[in-house]
Amino acid sequence: MKDNLFNVTKIRIEISFKSFDELRKTLSFYQRNNLYKINIPCKNSLKKDFLLKSIEIAKDEFPNIDIVPHFSILHEFKRNRNNTQASFIKFMQAVKYYGCKEVLLVSGSQKRSTLDSITALNMIKDNSLFFNQAISIGVAFNPYLPRYLFDEEILRLKKKLQSGLVTSIWIQFGTDYKLLRSRIEILSNMISVTINNNPKISKISLYGSILIPSKQFLARFKYRPWKGVYCSNEFLESEEFANKIITNLLKTYKYNEILPLIETNISTDKHLKKLKNILNLSIEF
Repeated sequence: MKDNLFNVTKIRIEISFKSFDELRKTLSFYQRNNLYKINIPCKNSLKKDFLLKSIEIAKDEFPNIDIVPHFSILHEFKRNRNNTQASFIKFMQAVKYYGCKEVLLVSGSQKRSTLDSITALNMIKDNSLFFNQAISIGVAFNPYLPRYLFDEEILRLKKKLQSGLVTSIWIQFGTDYKLLRSRIEILSNMISVTINNNPKISKISLYGSILIPSKQFLARFKYRPWKGVYCSNEFLESEEFANKIITNLLKTYKYNEILPLIETNISTDKHLKKLKNILNLSIEF
């Protein structure tokens, strides 16, 4: 059967900005191009009051845009565990009020010793806001880790799922699509067990990160790689080879019903055209 990889209007795109004007400009571009599924990360200066105000502006001025904000314990940490946990609950209450239906909760690249996503989930699982599933929570998962680290990653994911609050899993970017395929089987089994054990959970959605290669991006990544992101030397050496790997990743996502999250900047017609070209390749199953 022949089919296209993905319709660009169905995928999610992560945006980053340094001012409210830049946010408005980016969202206006998306609205003109019928792109309504947006993620707002929590990192660098995009956090705390600035992050919350950005979400408020986005939902108020662009009400048709579906926003999934991120909450990073690393970047939102407030002196101690209790303060940070209270801040997380207030954040969830605020974004729910603004109209968001889901939040991606992450520990961050450097985990805090007193609080991480597992601890945070366990502390809120009896809170009525979450117990009644008034707003959904997603968690991150890295399938590309070396075996000794992957075993720990699986154990951590199992504990997150046992909270009964997780309704989506967001897969880290990597380039070893053959390894990804084998580990998706492990992930699928865990999801089946979780759903069978918890009647309140009918589905756990899967999202997978995608980076759109360019010579500039590959050179920058070689010089300053992202922690926890495993990219092969072949991917980093050749834009043409990198595009082939991205296509294979997208095929894997398509086959396993994983929706892409584009983490590369998409804010111009040129960016969007390249993204569409990659997504609209014809594939065979």
